[in-house]
This record gives sequence, C-alpha cells and structure tokens, in this order.
Amino acid sequence: MKMNLTVSLQINARPEAKNRFFPLPFMPLIALLAGMMLCLHSPAFGSNNIKRAEAHVAEMISTVKAKTEDRSLTKEETVSLFADIITEYFDLGGIVRYTAGRYWRIATDDERKAYKELFVAILTKSAAEQFGQLAQLDFTPTTSRARGDKLVLVGGIISDKSGKIPDAAVAWRVTTVAGKPAQIIDIGVENISMLKTQQDENTAIIRRNGGTFSALIKELEARQKSISGNASQ
Repeated sequence: MKMNLTVSLQINARPEAKNRFFPLPFMPLIALLAGMMLCLHSPAFGSNNIKRAEAHVAEMISTVKAKTEDRSLTKEETVSLFADIITEYFDLGGIVRYTAGRYWRIATDDERKAYKELFVAILTKSAAEQFGQLAQLDFTPTTSRARGDKLVLVGGIISDKSGKIPDAAVAWRVTTVAGKPAQIIDIGVENISMLKTQQDENTAIIRRNGGTFSALIKELEARQKSISGNASQ
C-alpha cells in the first residue's frame, strides 16, 4: 500500500467492517476529530493515572469544541488551530521519531528537521481539508485501562452520524509519567495501531529507495504540494 499520509486504511478486523475506510493522514487526526462531540462519562476509577489520562483527553476535546464553534475560521486559521492542539496534547517529538523507525538514527540533523516540519504540515493541512467530513463522527467512551504504571488506554466507540461508516472501537494511548504532563502517543482503531502503521509505510518507502532517508522527505514534499494544490482549487 502506497504511503501518502492521507491514505485510506481499510479496516477489516470484523466481517461487517469489510468495507470500512478511515481517513488516515496520521493517527492523531482520527483521535482528534473522532472525539469532537465527546462527553466523558465513564465511571470513576481508583487509578490516578487513569483519571489523568481521561482528563487529558477530555480537556483536548473541550478545547477543540470551543475553538471550532467559530464557523468563520479561514483555512489557514483552521490549520493553525490543529497545529496548536496537536503540539499541546500529543507527544509530537516521540511520534515523529517512532514513525521514522530505525532510520531516524541515520538521518542528519537537517533531514530530521525537514521530516518533522513536513510531517506536521501534512498532518495539520489534512485535518483542515477533512474537517467537514470527520466532524460527523461521535465518540462514546467505554472503558479505560492502565498498562503498567506509565500508559493508559482510553477506550470508546466511533460512530458516524451520517451512517456511512460502521461503528468502530478506538483507544487513545496516553502516557502518564510521574512529574510530566500526560500526552497522547497513539490511537488504536479496531486494534490497529496508527503509529505502527505509519512507521511501516515510512520504512517501506526508505527501503524501496536504497535505505536513504532523503527518499522519505521527497515523498512528503510531493504529498505536501499535492495537498496545497487541492486546497487552491
């Protein structure tokens, strides 16, 4: 499957989901927009980490809802909004490094900088482009579970108000390291990690081009131009 950061991922973990497609500019986009109408109402948990993770997700959703109620936002303002939200609530540095896989180690400082800038630009522009479509998704919380003492899965169900996409189970993966702010590091959709999916796609591009990190950058540059061109039409 060709990676372009807006590729549609076919999720067929269940028979009834055979024709399900989720837009995938990258995993945080689904996590962000699927919860636009989120109202957390899960039962109180004894674990402080679980409470921290749920509060972090709830705060993110509240911020998004408050800022996007202004329907007069321009495309540029919407892009800026998503850039701020992603920077604030997601472990962007960790996500960028992980999605580059083992090739992050061979990249030069300039290549790392270019990759991060392109990654963020494509993600935020894709979010702005798909806002109208993905705003139709609701998120109903289910159960949150701790994974060790540093990770919490905040679970729920995505449902499409238009009825075009079947319901799907999702789980935010939130780090809850003592002394540090909680941060979202991944989103699982039907038990498929968006973070790992992106890493696999990036790795495939680099391998097809002789193991050069610059090949991934060129791919992203082309994708960025494509998004900008579509936006101007």
